[in-house]
Amino acid sequence: MSSGEGVPIALAAELRREEVLRFLGYPAGHRPAPRVEADLARALAAARSLVEARGVYRRLPAARAADAGLPPLGDSAPADVLVLGLVTAGERLERRGAELARLGRSAEALLLDAAGSAAAEEAADRLCALVAGAAIEPASAERLSCRVSPGYGDWPLAAQRLLFGLLPHSEVGVELLPSLMMRPRKSVSFAMWLDAGGRPVPGLSGCGYCLLDRCAFRIRSPR
Repeated sequence: MSSGEGVPIALAAELRREEVLRFLGYPAGHRPAPRVEADLARALAAARSLVEARGVYRRLPAARAADAGLPPLGDSAPADVLVLGLVTAGERLERRGAELARLGRSAEALLLDAAGSAAAEEAADRLCALVAGAAIEPASAERLSCRVSPGYGDWPLAAQRLLFGLLPHSEVGVELLPSLMMRPRKSVSFAMWLDAGGRPVPGLSGCGYCLLDRCAFRIRSPR
């Protein structure tokens, strides 16, 4: 597919083991028991064959932040462009996880669920990197401050409706439910601010923008 604005984009999903462990609640550097490691290796192999990551984005002038329910930046803000994006890991992995749960194989279902969360986050990082024109690897810490999702910081969850109205969400197979949750569940909607050179603007999004400092999934930049 073309990588142009408004066009569905196929996205790679490496599914790093460390990221899946993070979504399982393991502290950084902690090694699971050998049995869990073996189960995780099988789950990762299965997840990589099931993920169908894709996304879409749209650029807007920074002055149109209110169109997406975002608070205005003010005249002194360094951002020139607002990027709205939506990615999904697809339905196949979720269907397989639900099937495993029905069969009573809850541990396998849990591992696939964590892999799906990691896949969606990785897809969002890759789309952000593509939009910014940077070859940013998923393991790179520099990517972490470039996006924020509805419901975080000062961006209300209700803004999902506005965001979906501005993006061709059906083109990537994502539906917004009345609850404001997305289907498939392993999907991520976001905004990213860019400066005049097309670079992500630190401090306006990502974990540094969110007020929930005690979040278990908070990622802290080394900078």
